[in-house]
Amino acid sequence: MKDYLTVQSNGFITYCDALIARLAGDTAQSFLFSLIGSPAHVQAASAHFISGGLCRVADAGNAVFELCRSNGAVHAIRAKKIGDIVNKIMISAEHFPGRTDSSSEAAMSAVVFGPDLAIVKERAFLRLDNGTTMPLKPAWRDWLWDEILHPEKLFSFGNSQLQEAWLISWEEENFEEQVLEGIRQQHLT
Repeated sequence: MKDYLTVQSNGFITYCDALIARLAGDTAQSFLFSLIGSPAHVQAASAHFISGGLCRVADAGNAVFELCRSNGAVHAIRAKKIGDIVNKIMISAEHFPGRTDSSSEAAMSAVVFGPDLAIVKERAFLRLDNGTTMPLKPAWRDWLWDEILHPEKLFSFGNSQLQEAWLISWEEENFEEQVLEGIRQQHLT
């Protein structure tokens, strides 16, 4: 298996070493996208992508899909030059903790990822606990995952830390009521 995906964008070829996206048929919406290539190609491809252009992505088995950016702001969080190669990572600002105003609706969702589902659930719990004023117990992690967080499995490609990627979201207006009902029903102790 290759350690990268081939990316064609606006006539330029670059490579992707990390990707988290929502797949729907032969199209995908990116939440995290890491490009590698020559400085000119990465700059052109990332500018095209950030401005709303599509990228054609192919894996080693020649499976192909069209990749678009997510809704909302896209931030380049790193551009690093290694010899003659540049690496640029772009994220959906609304879906990664610490990148949005906590009062916005977007703060009620996040992308969480890790090497396995247990670690993803732990990170999801920590994100939820940090995003609400109601005290939560770590023992409630699985119930919160199943009943509150509306987890959606995402496509992920990259190193071992990207084996599992999930989009979580919760409704702030009903959150406290749902947790209190879980306590009353003795699902939470």
